[in-house]
Amino acid sequence: MHPPPILTATAAEPKPMAKTHLGLLNDVGELSASLAGSTNIKSFLQRIVELVASHLRSDVCSIYLYSQRTERLTLRVTRGLSADAVGRVQLRLGEGLVGTALQELRPICEKCASTNPNYRFFAETDEEHFEAFLAVPISRGSDRIGVLVVQRPEENAFTETDIMALKATASQLAGAIENARILISMHQEESEPAAEDLEEPAIKMVRGEVASDGYAHGPAIVLNRRLSSQLLNETVLTEQYTEEDFDRAIHETERQLENLQRDLAHKLPEMAALIFSAHVLMLKDDEFTGKMRQRIRGGTHPAGAILGVAREYIDLFSANANAFVREKAQDVEDLSRRLIGNLQQSLAEPGSQCSQHIVIADTLFPSDVLKLASEEVAGIVLVTGGVTSHVSILARSLQIPLMIAGNRRLLDLADGTRLVLDGFAGHLHIDPDDDILKRLRHRNNAREVANHARGEMQPTTITRDGQRITLFANINLLSDLEHATKLKAEGVGLYRSEFPFLVRTDFPTEEEQYPIYRTLVEQCAGSVLTFRTLDIGGDKVMAFFDDKSQQINPNLGMRSIRFSLHHRKLFHEQLRAFLRASIEHGGRRIRLMFPMISSIDEYLEARREVEICREQLVAEGITGIPEISIGIMVEVPSLIEILDDIAPLVDFFCIGTNDFIQFLVAVDRSNEKVAPYFQPYHPSVLRSLKRIADAAARHGIQVSICGEMAHEVRYIPFLIGIGIRTLSVDPRYLPTIQKQLQQIDTGEARQQAERILSLSRIDELRRCFEPTPSTESDSPCAADSP
Repeated sequence: MHPPPILTATAAEPKPMAKTHLGLLNDVGELSASLAGSTNIKSFLQRIVELVASHLRSDVCSIYLYSQRTERLTLRVTRGLSADAVGRVQLRLGEGLVGTALQELRPICEKCASTNPNYRFFAETDEEHFEAFLAVPISRGSDRIGVLVVQRPEENAFTETDIMALKATASQLAGAIENARILISMHQEESEPAAEDLEEPAIKMVRGEVASDGYAHGPAIVLNRRLSSQLLNETVLTEQYTEEDFDRAIHETERQLENLQRDLAHKLPEMAALIFSAHVLMLKDDEFTGKMRQRIRGGTHPAGAILGVAREYIDLFSANANAFVREKAQDVEDLSRRLIGNLQQSLAEPGSQCSQHIVIADTLFPSDVLKLASEEVAGIVLVTGGVTSHVSILARSLQIPLMIAGNRRLLDLADGTRLVLDGFAGHLHIDPDDDILKRLRHRNNAREVANHARGEMQPTTITRDGQRITLFANINLLSDLEHATKLKAEGVGLYRSEFPFLVRTDFPTEEEQYPIYRTLVEQCAGSVLTFRTLDIGGDKVMAFFDDKSQQINPNLGMRSIRFSLHHRKLFHEQLRAFLRASIEHGGRRIRLMFPMISSIDEYLEARREVEICREQLVAEGITGIPEISIGIMVEVPSLIEILDDIAPLVDFFCIGTNDFIQFLVAVDRSNEKVAPYFQPYHPSVLRSLKRIADAAARHGIQVSICGEMAHEVRYIPFLIGIGIRTLSVDPRYLPTIQKQLQQIDTGEARQQAERILSLSRIDELRRCFEPTPSTESDSPCAADSP
């Protein structure tokens, strides 16, 4: 699923416009001229859609008008869609294909609209049978007026001639509609949307980015609400309880926390039994449960004592300037719910209010995601963040559907609202009717059947012309290894060692890291294991680490290898734990990798720290530490000009495309405002990747790609064509990637890559990687291109 190309003057030469389309322009021109005699814009617009639908032989034609006041597009007239949708269907600028066309002031043409990641489905329109889609913006200069849309069944896709005709029609309509608004305002009719249109319509479906795919159905629960006023159900105060009941509730709560911790530690050994440590400590704290006990002995109802002390702590934590301390308010609420539930003896597992719910939150720490996993949450919807954030990566490892929605109105949903999270299409349905629910369930069941039918992966990956490609897995948690092994990954191309740091409440010590790394090494015995040192900072925030420096741009600040070299004690603890874990299972198949290296000096300094730690361990009598391969992440553009200087000093390159692209094109990948500028197909990105692959080949070292580009099927032929022979991806992508690689001829891929590398315009390259059926044959990358 790829966004459509921008159709500009750089595309293929226009073809002669069909006579029927010229007739359309004549009719529209006459209609526009006759507008002066009309005071009813709706009838005028209705005549437009009837004309356009007839001339273009379209089953559907619709006009959406944009209001600067409400910043929304509203479906005003249609031929072919349900009349009930008129006035009800609204989109924000940039939302859906219609909103995207107006925001970017470009036509959008799709043969199968629902496969486009920007597609938004409105059940009330009855448009699911009309997949062929064409939208052109109506504008005058930078003034956005609306969007003209035509739709047909998929087998009757729109052509380039249709696009040209509709663009010309929209151009003619712009002035007429602008004049119509002036005329109607003089008649005191609807110069703006009616008052009822200015009200916030109930949201029925929200489109978002899929960060972790999957399907979830359940009631909503919104986190990050104000906690102090509505903490618990106070009807418990009407029941009679004693101090003995309070003691029983404490013991039962402690038992439940221990069971939860044991189960979680089994699933996630990285946690080292610490995820609920704050809860347990509060249970034993005289300043917390001790205060409750004192109040009970003073005559306060046990439930009232719990509520009163909990509110004091919640207010205290919520007012703290430190974000991590503020998050502790949720720990207090969770623990208090458990105590109240056990006091009542009414719930088998009190406090697990998120179980089988779809959680909606503004932001979450990785440790929050782990708590939700322990409560068996059904799905997560965030209103901020990015698909490459570590919260998203962690959700994928835990197989929790997660979507980044970007609509803050979701935070106002009532708890218990029925939701369906379609983490494949990127849709969140709010209070869906039974028909929608049935259709979504059927689609999900069909997808599961199709997944089972794929069959098992082959142990090795061979291209169509017999070239060997190595497929590694990216590993975030030890639990990922089982999935990767089942899918026959040939090794671990990237182990993100920061997760034991991100999901904890303090820095893990050497002794706490050692068993994690030891288990990792043992389970990878005989296979390649690539261990990346701590890659912290930027979007990878440690909740417990309150950086007093307040970095203005953390992505370019104290992060990754810079952080490690700045905090050498922490760096040494990680390196020592890794070196100890590698004993007896070492050799060149265990590899150490430094992230965000920007110079030879930085690499040599980091490598020297490895030798210092090795010498320390030997001095302590720890022997048998093997010689290991040491490589670097190539993600800082400053390396491009010194590749031939640094290549002889390292054992391998691994290209982290996420950071590499963001640094090279100056785009913060976590900032949705500049997201369109994050372009993997930028000519500088593509040519730099070729230079890295060539440098590795010249010096006889392996080069792999472990970023998002490695699993995006549109880029894989290019990567193979420039000489990349090792890809490392999330285990879930392995079957799809192997299937595609088996169909690639490396010679053809090389020729196509050469054509791509000869291009220098972003627009041309976009059409190479994101062709639509109507432009695919005109792609500048086609085999017959000069």
